[in-house]
Amino acid sequence: MPEPVADSSSQTVKNGSMKKLIFKRLPILSWLPHYTKEDIIADFVAGITVGMTMIPQSVAYAGLAGLQPQYGLYTAFIGSFTYVFFGSVKEVSIGPTSLMALLTFSYVVGRPVEYVILLTFLAGCIEFAMGLFKLGFLVDFMSPCLTSGFTSATSIIIIISQLKGFLGISIKNNSTFPALQEVLSKVQEIKVGDTLLGVTCVVFLMGFKQLGKIKSSNLTTKKLLWLLSISKNALTVFVSSVVACLWFNYEGSVPFKLTGIVPRGLPDIGLPATHAEFNNSTSGFTDMVSSLGSGIIVVPLVAVLANVAIAKAYSSEAVVDASQEMISLGLANILGSFVKAMPSCGAFTRSSVASSSGVRSPLQGLYSGAVIILALSILAPYFFYIPKATLAAILIVAASSLIDYEIFPTLWRCSKVDFIITTMTFAIGILVSVEMSIVIGAIFNVLVLLKAWSRPGILIEKRTSEKGLEYLYIKPELGLFYPAADYLTEKVKKHHNKNPTFPIALDCYGFIKIDYSAAKSLETLAKTYNKKEVGIVFVNVNSKVLCTLMAQGEDNIVSLCQSSYEVNANTFSVRDMENPDEKPLIDSINGRKFSEDIRDIRKGSLCDLE
Repeated sequence: MPEPVADSSSQTVKNGSMKKLIFKRLPILSWLPHYTKEDIIADFVAGITVGMTMIPQSVAYAGLAGLQPQYGLYTAFIGSFTYVFFGSVKEVSIGPTSLMALLTFSYVVGRPVEYVILLTFLAGCIEFAMGLFKLGFLVDFMSPCLTSGFTSATSIIIIISQLKGFLGISIKNNSTFPALQEVLSKVQEIKVGDTLLGVTCVVFLMGFKQLGKIKSSNLTTKKLLWLLSISKNALTVFVSSVVACLWFNYEGSVPFKLTGIVPRGLPDIGLPATHAEFNNSTSGFTDMVSSLGSGIIVVPLVAVLANVAIAKAYSSEAVVDASQEMISLGLANILGSFVKAMPSCGAFTRSSVASSSGVRSPLQGLYSGAVIILALSILAPYFFYIPKATLAAILIVAASSLIDYEIFPTLWRCSKVDFIITTMTFAIGILVSVEMSIVIGAIFNVLVLLKAWSRPGILIEKRTSEKGLEYLYIKPELGLFYPAADYLTEKVKKHHNKNPTFPIALDCYGFIKIDYSAAKSLETLAKTYNKKEVGIVFVNVNSKVLCTLMAQGEDNIVSLCQSSYEVNANTFSVRDMENPDEKPLIDSINGRKFSEDIRDIRKGSLCDLE
């Protein structure tokens, strides 16, 4: 009869694990049962505010990606709805962003919209897979310095790319400097109406941006100023569109370019197209994937980087589950490809608006998504009157605020290496492409880490005990793995040759663990100098390092001490720091064998701590 009990217990544990996994991957199940009326009101206000902010942004970012306005709106509502169920950070708002729009444009420029939708699907699949396989650690190789240089370069590119709409001229070049040269060559073609409207919108946006910084003792006035500040994009679009509509209906034309017809209603739901008409021929799935090239990797990687960064910025004291953020972002893009959406991720501006609005849960996405659907269903015909110069002004102001001017002098003062990486990333982004700046910047970040691992700083100094015994004290700053093993060995040999009669104390405090090659190097050092009657002792050795050394099978030639002991510089002995009055374990570093105490430790439970 015991077997059914065991099976029942096993089934209970299995069910408990499954329930835990479901709750982890569907965060809505955790917070929804505790949802209150106050939460509903707070999320409703935050959702409506974010939705009103998202409408002009979506239209503008779609244009930045070379798409019609409706594609930006499709991206906005599906991202908002998806994050309600799978998102874990209440402030995050998934949708179109300037960064994703620019990257998308760089990979699909001149190609049909089917390429964009396929890119959305593939990016979503990779993001989802990264979440399932817990590959969030890859993002850690992109340092803040790299991100800053990349973001600043992207901002400059966005500003230059929007000069055509801002000035009312046509530009064919997409690269930074060729586009700027083309703008300068067409100075005489600049439209006064577009330029005047663009400048007015920039002044309006910059002015309203400062309203939130005005201090007021009156709570109502303070709230009003804050509301006007965060609504600047929507107000700019609304006012300029009303002026354009009245002017158009009265005169039959306007002195600036308009957005044009935007289809009303929701998109047809369907799988991404596996073929497209391009260059008077039909491109199959393989050709489409091949033409997207590195975008299939770069777009999801950058999206994950941005999303996790936003989640960490607004998570307060809560621990961010990077894998869950990847899964939610991946699902948002996969489902987005079914409704003809462009690649998306979280946006700092909308997250800031949500946070300032007092958001309580990811359910705010339900209301912001509803606002977008309302706009597609009712307001779509009126998007015809949105001036292109207004959208260009919105993007220019938004991009200018992302340029990190202050980091360069700061890095120059505190870290020349970080300054070089940031400057290089920025320059490559401007001169070549933003995707290359990420790749090359990440490679240099890894090289810096490899340099630190393979050539760690090593403190080497002569010390003298009160009894007059002189010895070499050697302490590597970082852990010891095979790239640095030979380097440490050569350093020890070099300094020993200068002081051939000095015994050696190697402080292993920085060694969290060592690999086989490093262990063999330490064993070789012990054999070499203990046989010469010089003596070498390993100090502050933790359990993992000790177990690896024991596995070499040469414990009779190694002198060491446990990590709770250290070399006392005055007596040059290894003492128990918890019982400093007791006799040292090793009276002289010339001893070649373990003390009985160390042998007892090794035979006990020390290696079981692995």
